[in-house]
Amino acid sequence: MIDIRPRPDFGRFLDTLLLRKAYRRPPLFDFHVDARHKACVIGREVATPADDVEFWRRAGYDYVQVSICVVPRELANAGNRCNAEGPAIISLDQFLSRRWSWLDASEGNLTCIQDQIDRLVAVAKALPGEMKILLHTADIFTFAWMLMGFTDFCFKAIEEPDLVAAVMDSLAAATLNAMVAAIDVAGSAAGVLFYSDDIAYTEGLMLSPRFFGDRLFPHIRRLVEIGQARGLPLAYHTDGRLYDVFDQLADIGVRGIQPLEPKSMDPLLIKRRWGDRFCLMGNIDLDLLARGDGEHVEAEVRRKVETIGAGGGYMPGVSNTVPHYVRYANYKRMIETVYSLGD
Repeated sequence: MIDIRPRPDFGRFLDTLLLRKAYRRPPLFDFHVDARHKACVIGREVATPADDVEFWRRAGYDYVQVSICVVPRELANAGNRCNAEGPAIISLDQFLSRRWSWLDASEGNLTCIQDQIDRLVAVAKALPGEMKILLHTADIFTFAWMLMGFTDFCFKAIEEPDLVAAVMDSLAAATLNAMVAAIDVAGSAAGVLFYSDDIAYTEGLMLSPRFFGDRLFPHIRRLVEIGQARGLPLAYHTDGRLYDVFDQLADIGVRGIQPLEPKSMDPLLIKRRWGDRFCLMGNIDLDLLARGDGEHVEAEVRRKVETIGAGGGYMPGVSNTVPHYVRYANYKRMIETVYSLGD
């Protein structure tokens, strides 16, 4: 169990995300927490949507994550990369000649995510009044390059841009349709949108800023606009070094950046240059949480809250997702340290 008195308050979360107010104890932010850690928090396996709600509440978060993703079935047997027999998509003619698994969703038939929608309904029913749902979706870019193979995708982005556009646009249409449906189902229980799609390595972007500005960011902008129409701001997860696209991300309306890998970027530099445009989320070193000790974790959390969090606009959390190899004692210490800061 985590030794805190949970005090969920989604208003505090929104104040911090939208840079409206600073709190001595900032909101926590994490996503994709490993099931083993969830079980440790609630003292049993997370078997139902209500159990999952209980995890997020007891762990001290102001929201419950629900993922709504149209995952191409063509990747199911491909080791999340490309089929052993070669990439699934090889040319524009071949792409246009087949009925791909996500095309129904891109045209508005969302049968493929009915189980996710059913879970969303169950979470909304179990949600405490002080919490909201974080509606998460993902991977327009990542699914596209997985379907084509990364090296081929990079070449085709230059040599066959119409193919890359057709694939990404169709994946985006499926994603946006699914999120519109999820927002409608969640209703007043929805509180924030969260899009994840890794576009960078530790040293820099995977492709050029212009590529992402042309091919991915317009889709994120559309998701931002869909959220804005319902009062739902959007935060974005991508690993890696993002300095070259921060202005573009701010211009399309992204309000939060996560996870701020320590080896990739200096959060204080980001705060100086873009601190009036983004809430910064994460930056508690994954490696420290995996291999360090509790005293160092506590010192790291306090230092990050005092520095990055000065004046608000910061939510501490793990600098990635929260995988199984993070030591549970360190994850627990991170949360308890944040709650020890008061209100």
